[in-house]
Parts: sequence; structure tokens; C-alpha cells
Amino acid sequence: MDAEGRTYWTECDSAYWSDKDPSQLQCHLVSASRDGAIRYRLLLPRARLTAVHAVDAERLFLTSGGATLSAQALEDGRELWNVDLAKLRSEDPQAGLSFIVDSVSLAAPYVFAVVRHVFEDEDGKTLLVAVRANTGVVAWTALTPPVRTPLVLDAEGNIYGGSFDSATGETTLFSYTQAGKQRWQVRRAGEHQPTAVEGGRLVLDRAEMADATTGARLVTLATATVEEGWFSLGQSSSGFGRVTMQTGGMLVLPAPPCTGAGCPTEVHPGRTFLYGLSPEDGSARWYRAVGAWPMSPLLTQRDSLLLVDRPAEAGCEESNTCTGDDSSNDSFLRELAVKDGHELAACALPGKAPYITPPALHGGRVVLGAWTNWLASNDWTRRMSIRAFDLSVPTEPATTGWVTAGGGNSRSGRAARP
Repeated sequence: MDAEGRTYWTECDSAYWSDKDPSQLQCHLVSASRDGAIRYRLLLPRARLTAVHAVDAERLFLTSGGATLSAQALEDGRELWNVDLAKLRSEDPQAGLSFIVDSVSLAAPYVFAVVRHVFEDEDGKTLLVAVRANTGVVAWTALTPPVRTPLVLDAEGNIYGGSFDSATGETTLFSYTQAGKQRWQVRRAGEHQPTAVEGGRLVLDRAEMADATTGARLVTLATATVEEGWFSLGQSSSGFGRVTMQTGGMLVLPAPPCTGAGCPTEVHPGRTFLYGLSPEDGSARWYRAVGAWPMSPLLTQRDSLLLVDRPAEAGCEESNTCTGDDSSNDSFLRELAVKDGHELAACALPGKAPYITPPALHGGRVVLGAWTNWLASNDWTRRMSIRAFDLSVPTEPATTGWVTAGGGNSRSGRAARP
């Protein structure tokens, strides 16, 4: 969603129902006005892994055709530039088809991308690329430990990433300046990926707070402990859509319950809790039971957060319908107070299908994507319905701290300072 409340998405032919070679499947770029009127629907020149990742005041940034990054004009969708990032790793056209863009993040004047091999990089590295957002010219590149998760950027444009080595059980954490100079690199036991940063503090998954200037450990979070043997179908494995942070208080949305001090003493059918954590010492200020399909929390300008969830029903464990594709629970849009998690408002959303995109907010209007053919017996093509709802009290996204951008889990853009 852009600053005018207009939404953008891509639509591609279903590989499940087509006999075409994957490279021949067509994709379209679609945009709708704030009121839902289709502004344009344009055939894209490239297919394969097509997605809209980020938006600034003038351009959309897309990936397609493997490792191609492109910019489209907001007003009419025309392509302004494109760059094949695979050529930065290999001059062989066939080998280039094996590279993909794993992460796209925006911090003016650059758009940052992580390029990796779909199997394994021979040199054990991935390529961090800074592209000038207005021209598509590559400004700088850096080889990093193999990154498999989105980058995190702070308000100054500094970049944070992590690489987990399953053989050693260690994570290599690193940070670069916006200009491409490495700030620091450290190793940490366990798997700890950067998920949010604000006010000089870097969140590592649900386990730790680190010093953003050095990577040194600051505090262990109350949510670092996880209930043994916990497992549930239908939960998102991405920590990036489950963390939102402000220096005055951090909000984390991990799926497994924690077991340390201040953690829940009783579980509920969905076994998912929203936590308010202290950024000073990592302790739990409050927690709240939420449903089994929670979406990314989005901070607003009135000290609240928006959250979509699907409350699990009592007894669902016996029928294995607490979570997963065959869960028949209703979806709810909730507004919760940041300071203590109490519910300010709740609205039951139409239909039984899970709402699977993070909330996107503009002028009190919330736009969500629902997975309409959600039964497990259907094919693997997710058919979407995009729906808009108005809040009873209009508000805008928060201007400080990390907020989740609608349409994905990437940490795109810089936090605005008041």
C-alpha cells in the first residue's frame, strides 16, 4: 500500500492447472484505488517468482524472472528500469536461472537485495546488493555469510542480517552501513536471526536483545524459553511478521508459549500468545492469548496495534482442527492497547477463510487479503480475495518504531522520526 492508500499486487497463472513450462506462465501487476476500483492490470514482461516487495513515493519494486529486480511507476505501472542481479554472480545465462532474490528492503536512496543460489552457493556466500532506487544502477555489493531470511534496516539505513550454520549450531550476525561498509560481525551460539531494530537495540528472534552498534548481547528476553515438544500445523515460521518494536516497549508475537518468569501458566487451544516485553531488561510486562492464525501486529498513531487472528475452539485438539488448512474458525480484526494488551475493539470478519496478509492501514481503512480456497483438499494455488474495512476511530500507522508493511514480512523503509 502506498501513501495514498492505493494497493498493489501481482497475479500469476497457476502452475497446477497449466501444462506450460514455468518460464512461460504469465504474471500481471494490478493496482486498486483506496476505494477498491482497479486502476490498471498490466502484463509483466517476466514471470517466475513475481512479487511486489516495497514502495516509495514514486516507484514500486518487484522481483521476477529469478533474480531480476525492477521498478514500476506508481501512476501507470510502466517499467522504469530493471537489473538482472544474477549476472553479478555468474555470466552463464543458464547458471543465472538458479539464483533468486531472497530479500528486498528500501532505504533511500537505495533498494537493497539479497541474491542467493536456490541450492547452495559454492563459496558459501550470498550477495548483498545496493541498487539506486531512481536509476537501477548497482551502487555497491558485498559477499556475506549465506542469508536465508529478510534483512532488517534501522532509521539511519544500517543493514542487519544473520546466517545460521546447522553444522556448528551457530549464527553469524553482521551489520553494514548504508554506504556498504561493514560495521561488525559476530558469532552467537544457537539460531538467532535479526527481526527488528529501534533506538540502538536489535531484536534477535524471540530470544535476545543486542547492541545494534556492536552486536554484543544486552539482555535475554522472557520469551527465549519455549515449551518442550510444542508443535502445531498452520503456524507461520517467520519471525519477521511476528515482531514489532518501539523503544518505549516491544511487542513480540511468537507462536510457542514461553516458560520463564512472567510467562503464561495455562495454555489455551491455539497455544499462541501476544507479549509486551520491556526493551530494558526483556521481562514480560503483559501477555494475552490470541488465536491460532495470528497475523503481523501493526502499530498505530494512537498507541494501539492491529492484529488479525482466528481463535481456536475448545476441544479442537481431539479433531486436529485447532490450526492448519482445515481449521474452520472465524477470523477477527482486533485493536489492542500497546501498554497492557487490553482489547479496544474487535470485529468478526466475513467468511471462514484465513486472512493471511498483514493489515495495511490508511486513514482508518484496513486492507487485508483472504485465502479463499483454503481447504487442504484444494490445489496449492492460493486464490485471494482483497477486502477493506473501516475502523470506528480513524487512525494512521505509527510514525516511530517498526511497523509491518502490508503485503509481506520484509522490513522495508526507514522508521520516520517525529
